[in-house]
Amino acid sequence: DRLSSGGGGSHGHGNGYSRISQASAMALVGEPHGALDPLCFASRHEVEAQGLDPTRLFIGQLFRNLPDADQTLHPLFEQYGQMREFRWVADKGILYATYNTFEEAQAAMQGLSGRPIEGISKSLNVKYSQRRP
Repeated sequence: DRLSSGGGGSHGHGNGYSRISQASAMALVGEPHGALDPLCFASRHEVEAQGLDPTRLFIGQLFRNLPDADQTLHPLFEQYGQMREFRWVADKGILYATYNTFEEAQAAMQGLSGRPIEGISKSLNVKYSQRRP
């Protein structure tokens, strides 16, 4: 597991994630496959009522053999807001991204759910993570 602190601005200043720009990252993102999960539009209260963390996202359906996954994935998620945590679990092909606010996490979920991303995923599975004890 890799744990990186989100920090710095949106252009990669001092956070080690400047290799791929956000504009380049978004150029790789396709249109969503099918309708978005209704939780993409739920209120913070509705998300919390289901035992989910409203600022922490679980991202699955990622290719496990991603080279430089942190530099490839971080810009995709950073464009939606500042992250407190960004953890890539390579052996499982999953990612956890924790944002500072519910609104940032919700925007990332709405913007990336179900989307194919060239070289990264055929269809991103973006969901709110279970609340940690």
